[in-house]
Amino acid sequence: MTKAIRSNVDLWKKFQENCYFENHPCYKGISDFGGQEAVHAIEQFLPIRPDMRISVIGCGFGRETLKLAPRVKEVYGIDVSNTILDKAVTFLSEHGVANFTPALAESYIQTIPSDLDLVFSIVVMQHLTRDLVRDYFVELGKKLKAGGAFVVQFVDEPNVDYNRTDAPEGSGGEPSISWSPWQLVELSRMAGLEMIEIRTHLVTEAALWHWVHFRKAK
Repeated sequence: MTKAIRSNVDLWKKFQENCYFENHPCYKGISDFGGQEAVHAIEQFLPIRPDMRISVIGCGFGRETLKLAPRVKEVYGIDVSNTILDKAVTFLSEHGVANFTPALAESYIQTIPSDLDLVFSIVVMQHLTRDLVRDYFVELGKKLKAGGAFVVQFVDEPNVDYNRTDAPEGSGGEPSISWSPWQLVELSRMAGLEMIEIRTHLVTEAALWHWVHFRKAK
């Protein structure tokens, strides 16, 4: 693990140990608020089937998993700390979810099996160093079945340095890394995946969301 990746992981461990989701104004504490957008996002690109095994990068306390798990066979949730994964297990168990497997970021390669149908992530990639994003795509790409897919959201903000690899040191806040469409094409190629589609939405006056659909060759 590189110094930049380690710094990024340690930053998010600190946020989560300080009750990030409980205190963040957008998440309304640990609740089922907003998770349905994961289902809608995936269904833009492909159907959700009951036999699917899905990995969620940056699963947090499980709000997306809560909506996905009843519709699939298994969900593997990756996050950086046992603190947040324990909260996810508790939250999901309280809501009747029994097909969730937590995977610590430092050991997800050993935890997650090699028969995934889908890798999903929302509002996570912008908070990770580019090296860590590439690592997830390369390693989880290897774990996809033939024809398996990534459906992942990236942010793109104006007047940014696309060469920046991580958040400014000492910023103390959430990292925000923008990705251009061509960087996403290069990401798919690096991971050995087919770039099927990029869909772009203006989500605020100063932010685009790029939704990527990458696929492992059949």
